[in-house]
Amino acid sequence: MKLKIGIVSAEPSGDLLGAELIESLSEKFDTVEVVGVGSGPLKKYSVEKDRRELEIMGLIDPILNYSKIKAYQSRLIKKFISNDIDLFIGIDSPDFNIGIHKALKMKGIPTAHVVCPSVWAWRSGRISQFKHIDYMLYLFDFEKKYAAKVNKASFCVGHPLVRQSESFQDNKTENLICLLPGSRTSEIKSNVGIMIDSFRSFNNNKKYQAVIPCYSNENKKLVEKYIKDEKNIKATMESSMESLSKSVAAVVCSGTATLEAMLLEVPSVIVYRTNFLNFFLLRIFVKTKFIGLPNIISGKEIFKEFIQTDFSSKNIQKELNNLIANRTKILKSLKESKNKISLPNFKSFAEKFYDDCRSR
Repeated sequence: MKLKIGIVSAEPSGDLLGAELIESLSEKFDTVEVVGVGSGPLKKYSVEKDRRELEIMGLIDPILNYSKIKAYQSRLIKKFISNDIDLFIGIDSPDFNIGIHKALKMKGIPTAHVVCPSVWAWRSGRISQFKHIDYMLYLFDFEKKYAAKVNKASFCVGHPLVRQSESFQDNKTENLICLLPGSRTSEIKSNVGIMIDSFRSFNNNKKYQAVIPCYSNENKKLVEKYIKDEKNIKATMESSMESLSKSVAAVVCSGTATLEAMLLEVPSVIVYRTNFLNFFLLRIFVKTKFIGLPNIISGKEIFKEFIQTDFSSKNIQKELNNLIANRTKILKSLKESKNKISLPNFKSFAEKFYDDCRSR
């Protein structure tokens, strides 16, 4: 049986999830063809790599760029329909992907969404949109009751980062600090300057080195503009997990990289900053006590969080000193918390979807 998949992955963490999912489907179907958008491990399927429209973040910027984003979404919908896909897989980016789910469902095309939208944190009304999704593949056990609101079935698939983290040996360099400003251009511009300033203050005795992993050559060129006069900071194209595996501490922009830090047992501080209007709206709508995945999963603050104006050089410098001084105590909490995340397993979904295809 042949399977043609349409896919939209907005960022590196989604590429990893998508690749593992497609591999599981490939074990059930004779041939698998993929069309859509992605990068990293998805590039071997000849998908589009340019996804700049998907990198627009926050609450305000998407509104300002609505026409551009909507046109891009419409083009992808037409592409999926003209390619006569058998399954659409949307990975995260629910505000973009649910519109595609809805359009394709009206054409009778099965849809699957990977990463349950964070309705448990904010905008719980989005649960009503789950009716446009046939299958929900969620990452964490606590999301089960929300993910079950889809048409057909939901699956806790765990996280590929668990297996990936196990491939890295604990080869910490005693004087290395990892700075992770994010994978999007807007995140880098917002975060990297303060990260550099805070590291410079922390490293006044020149004892430490810092590394900034970059997700693309474009990102690396941007970062290098900020560090051209820095002797103790370098940009690298190695993966964030590779850099973290060598580091004794990290400063991490809120996102999947915080999970990588927890799995690799790297004491870290989580930071987040956006424009004033985005932050004002987030304060109204966000219901969770924490923004970082490690803290949400653990139910406690294992990584200190500095948000908006609290994300300052002074605060980050102070916390880096704390991470180094209390490393042993923090490592104990990390070992306990990371066991709450399951190894990835997409086989249950692949088997269910295969059976559903045969029964049609």
